Amino acid sequence: MTRIILVSGRGGAGKTTVAAATALAASRRGLRTLVLSFDLSHGLGAAMGQEGALFSGPRGVPVGVNDHLSFHEVDVGEELRRGWNGGQGGLSALVDGGLERVSAEEVAMTAEVAHVVMLLRLGEYVRAQQHDLLVVDCPSTGAALHLLNTVPAMRWYARKQEAPTQPGRKARLLAASLHGADASLEVRDRLNAVDALLRDPTVTTLRLVTTADTVSVQETQRAYTYFSLHELAVDCVVINRLAQEAQQPHVEKLQGAFSSLLVLKVPHQAAEVVGEKPLDTFAEQLYQGEDPVSLTAPQAPLGIRKAAVDAYTLEVRLPFVAKSEVELTRRGAEFVIQVGAVRRNVVLPRMIALLPTSGAHMEGDRLIVSFQKERGV
Repeated sequence: MTRIILVSGRGGAGKTTVAAATALAASRRGLRTLVLSFDLSHGLGAAMGQEGALFSGPRGVPVGVNDHLSFHEVDVGEELRRGWNGGQGGLSALVDGGLERVSAEEVAMTAEVAHVVMLLRLGEYVRAQQHDLLVVDCPSTGAALHLLNTVPAMRWYARKQEAPTQPGRKARLLAASLHGADASLEVRDRLNAVDALLRDPTVTTLRLVTTADTVSVQETQRAYTYFSLHELAVDCVVINRLAQEAQQPHVEKLQGAFSSLLVLKVPHQAAEVVGEKPLDTFAEQLYQGEDPVSLTAPQAPLGIRKAAVDAYTLEVRLPFVAKSEVELTRRGAEFVIQVGAVRRNVVLPRMIALLPTSGAHMEGDRLIVSFQKERGV
């Protein structure tokens, strides 16, 4: 199975450099590696040392770096044109059932459309099995959370559209992809497959890139919480651009806060990290000769467990969170967990949906929600 490493973090912290250096280090070990940019600002080509015009050059195709490494800056417009299939294919059905006569060039380039296209492209690379490793340069934290929540959000809108109390209601953008025509169903299946891989810690891990300052420490803690809420397995924190002794208290705070994770440190680079040689140097400082892919053992998956007869628990990893900071809501088979401004909607399996919620508590960094049949019922 192709491994996936997602790289995200605070804007300006050097996540693109970390993604490029990780991919290059993996390729040096003989792994067939592709690094994808899902960051629409597109700085990956520059980091790889590719010079060209600002708004031209290779679009929609991977570019070779060495015998084992390529990079691909995903161009959403090109992906739409490639996958539109004359207005009758899966993407046209995905956007809206009434767009048969609309060309790909006319489609509004919303964030939702861009996220779906990116996930479909990632799925294509996984299915092709031509790479051992896919490294994804994700957007900064907020946009990355929206990207990774695309498929669950679509499922939520589809459920609302299909609710008996709203027979004529049309779901929001993209909900049509989850039912209807064959092309739409095919897209749904592909998106669901990608989503399952992203939340499988044996396949996908996420690396958080940060810097040593007060704002970054807090933002990285929140990011770890939010990604964990959405079942993304974080395997390490990278502290980039260390240059001053004044940063040491922030480094110690990060190391203390993330004591359960591997924390890697990289000094400030005297020159730009552009091209293979500087990226090799950066990777050596980052990974110290260790395997850049398998840094730690995969996190044990949480989720739903059977505790006893007619008794189950839902376990979600929520680091840095107190029970008083968690809002829980249940409506039938749908259980909502909210921390700060981020929420996750969990659809309970039928066997649990019939049981009442019997309690919730924090145990270490895990939220444990219990569902149990009432006595005498």
